Amino acid sequence: MPSPALPKQIPANVFATGHVTTLSRAVLKRDRSVPVPASIGHALRTAGLSRGLPRGSVCAVTGVAPVGFAAVLLAEANRSGSWVAWCSGVAPNIRALHDAGWSPDRLVCIDPQREWLACMGACVGQFELVVTQVPAGVPAADVRRMTTMAAHGNGVVVLLVPHGAASMPVDFEFRVERCEWPVSNTGHLSAQVLHVVLGGRRVAEPRAFEVAIGAS
Repeated sequence: MPSPALPKQIPANVFATGHVTTLSRAVLKRDRSVPVPASIGHALRTAGLSRGLPRGSVCAVTGVAPVGFAAVLLAEANRSGSWVAWCSGVAPNIRALHDAGWSPDRLVCIDPQREWLACMGACVGQFELVVTQVPAGVPAADVRRMTTMAAHGNGVVVLLVPHGAASMPVDFEFRVERCEWPVSNTGHLSAQVLHVVLGGRRVAEPRAFEVAIGAS
């Protein structure tokens, strides 16, 4: 089987040092939005938007469980065939993504090291979904360049914002305010429930909703 094509925009030294796990060109779909789970789609619709994430948008996921919510947010799209580039120095928990419904064979993990903007520039043009955490020390101007690239792209960028860190103006912000583990009538822990507030530049009024993780 031939090796997947590699975007030439990523600096050669990033490949040479072995920080790229694998990389493949994605076929970008022509739908105007990326599908999301029903509970998130309902929150978007009640905010006057489509039932998906508009292509060309940048979303921030912040609060007490940004990675867990991001896994749920992108599960439907990944399961439907979308490739995801995880451009961060911290790799995701593959088992957790699998449990959330992901297809790990459509996940690419990239450690950008000191080439974050260059790697993002390549990934935004190659993948429908790009997840990233802005490394410390990256100039604000580089972050603005990334959002401009995303706005002209055909995919969605998801920024992971650590709890307590300052967010930035984005199209959508999903803030996980708290997590709960409800106890069932049998005394066992049921699915984890995330209490989320939807905001951002495209949302006129913040919307609170809940997402269950691990629900059957």
